[in-house]
Amino acid sequence: MFIVIALAGLSHVVKTWAWRLALRGEAKKVSFLRTLGLRLASEAIGQFGFVGLVFGESARVALLGPGVTAASAISSVTLDRGLFVATGALVTVAGILVAILGVAIGGALRIYAGIFVFALLGLLAMAALAVHKGWPLLSGTTRAAASIPWFRQWLNSKKAVIQSAESQFLQFHRQAPGAFWGSLLLNIGTHLLAIAEVYLILNFLGMHVSFVSALILESLTKLINVIGAIIPGNLGTYEGGNMVIGRLVGLSGGAGLILALCRRCRAIFWAIVGGICLPCLSRSNKNAGPNKISRTENEERDMPVQEEEQLNTHWRRNARVAIILANDVPASQYEPMLARVGALPVLLRVILGVQSKDPERIVVVCNRVTGPRMRLELFRSRRLRGYVEWLEVAAGTTLSSIIRRVTSTAGSARVILVAGDRTYKPALHRTVNEWQGHCGALELATGREPVGLFALSHEMAMELADDTESNVMTVQDLHRWITWKALSNGEGAVDYRLVEGDSWQQIVTPEDRVRAEQKLDRWLVKPTDGVFAKMNRRISIPISRQLIKFPITPNMVSLFTLGVSFAAGAFYALGGYWNTLLGAILSVWASILDGCDGEVARLKLQASDFGCWLETLCDYLYYLFIFVGMTVGLVRSTGNHAFAAWGAVLLFGAMFTILIAWFERSRLSGKQPEQFLTVWHKNAESHLSNPLLYIGRYTEFVIRRCFMPYALLVFALMNLTQLALYLTAIGANLAWMISLNSRITFSSKKDKVKQASAATVTRAQIV
Repeated sequence: MFIVIALAGLSHVVKTWAWRLALRGEAKKVSFLRTLGLRLASEAIGQFGFVGLVFGESARVALLGPGVTAASAISSVTLDRGLFVATGALVTVAGILVAILGVAIGGALRIYAGIFVFALLGLLAMAALAVHKGWPLLSGTTRAAASIPWFRQWLNSKKAVIQSAESQFLQFHRQAPGAFWGSLLLNIGTHLLAIAEVYLILNFLGMHVSFVSALILESLTKLINVIGAIIPGNLGTYEGGNMVIGRLVGLSGGAGLILALCRRCRAIFWAIVGGICLPCLSRSNKNAGPNKISRTENEERDMPVQEEEQLNTHWRRNARVAIILANDVPASQYEPMLARVGALPVLLRVILGVQSKDPERIVVVCNRVTGPRMRLELFRSRRLRGYVEWLEVAAGTTLSSIIRRVTSTAGSARVILVAGDRTYKPALHRTVNEWQGHCGALELATGREPVGLFALSHEMAMELADDTESNVMTVQDLHRWITWKALSNGEGAVDYRLVEGDSWQQIVTPEDRVRAEQKLDRWLVKPTDGVFAKMNRRISIPISRQLIKFPITPNMVSLFTLGVSFAAGAFYALGGYWNTLLGAILSVWASILDGCDGEVARLKLQASDFGCWLETLCDYLYYLFIFVGMTVGLVRSTGNHAFAAWGAVLLFGAMFTILIAWFERSRLSGKQPEQFLTVWHKNAESHLSNPLLYIGRYTEFVIRRCFMPYALLVFALMNLTQLALYLTAIGANLAWMISLNSRITFSSKKDKVKQASAATVTRAQIV
């Protein structure tokens, strides 16, 4: 099943690639992971039949992202679905023709199959002719529907978007033939993967069928899917149909049923993943700023004027322009800003750190002499986004003139100034980004030494821009200017915040780079890490340091770790002392590798909400794999079916705990899911009078992935896995009670203020 699920995951990746080709230039405005998440979410909604399919495709259009125009979104989704259906029809035709020629079927059935093939080929020919001739089917249908009074006003408001989408759809094969044929071939590839899935499942079951037989089964299965589309999930129809068509290639009804159930399990797995992706994608789409909404020129504006003015006022008040100072380069052969820390150039780390907070503009100020080389080096990394601006200045250019040039088109935006020759703990970027001072400045410092991170209100930035006599050029000059302003206007004009020297490092010499690497390793340790987690870090950090040398993403590490977890559960399921011990050892390695995905994300600055939720999903699946494997292994090795009852109790508690924790994580930590445990601790500590929360606060470490595998290893060494099953069953059911109690307690109105203050304290402690 793991191979079947992985093969289906590969198919989803290929489908996503094909869809991105249909997006053409718009694909650069949305990440591959987002399109993959939308693909999975759409497939999950599509499990509910034809209506679900319509809603799933609508979700793909609506959640694609504010940077993609509505016309491009509609045309790409329509084209993607159209090519998938067309290539599926071709596979169906091929399979039926092979069945007619190579399978012993009745004469009447052979005639009906031939008629169906000709009818299907006729429909494909008509569709190809309609696209080639540019028949306005979509806009024509819209005009016809507009004659109905109930839909007239709404359809007329969307007419321009529909016409634009139809034009892009019909002209795609002419304007981008390479992308068209590439998408077509990739869609054919997804159907070949489906045939391979049928072939593998049947051969794993010991039924040695040919690839041709798998083609026949898959082609007829597609017909079953079409016929059963009116039934939510195609329940019953899919299983019964597979039992019937399996007999055409010599399979028993039971074999056809097992094939259908295996594919159903695979579909349910990826539907769950898609269902998890959907709320994350919806939330990120809602958080997009109004200034990032992209519209076509002909698209009509239906937002009320008063509401739009309020949004624009909000944007002007909260807009941020980040200026990265990379022009103050010492005259030496050693280039600090290109020195690599965590496998990334220092300047690139600064840019990515600023990008993670999503300012409206990022301007990198560089020297005319060294700037072109730095810019080329950073572009080679392929990590820079398109909206990073480069401003080349002469040596000795003052900061006043730089701010004048940058803010001339920035409206009333706040200005964030960042020194480009330093590494910063991510929490420092968050502190500067979240500063809401309406007048004055924010400066972070260690003692009397400026960190290199400043935030200026629009008024203060304009004062600096107009102050041509101060001759501010370096970070030290800016520190003295802000200090002078504090003395002139009063201490309230400047917000000084002291931070630890271990949270940043200036790079001037090769020795400084070594110190930056050491500090970076310390930043990888989370505040919530206990003794066992820190012990795991001693192994996982060196592994992560090696992984970042290769083009490996954090999500790849998460999925690899999930594979190790599955292998651990599989060895547990085999039963016996040595298999159980090997499963426990693999479980410990899964615990160690569990830290690598987050470490790689922080080292390469590739952290994302999707990655965090994927890691959480992999963590939860780890528990399910181990618990199921432990139960099956004990039943197999002892023959005592009482262990199955204990396993059922354990799985009930584990699943209920996972569900509550999943929703609680979203509610408590919001946009920062990685801080869930810290925020939960703060809330629990304010309710220690509650016995369940008291127990949970001081025993929750037992169920963490950094502790439990070591406990299971001890039980396996002592051949006491049955005792581990009893304890985990009791603990899992106690865990869901504590989780449910905490949810009820933290949801009370009087605790909302405490939750907000706990989150604030958490951020302050991290800084």
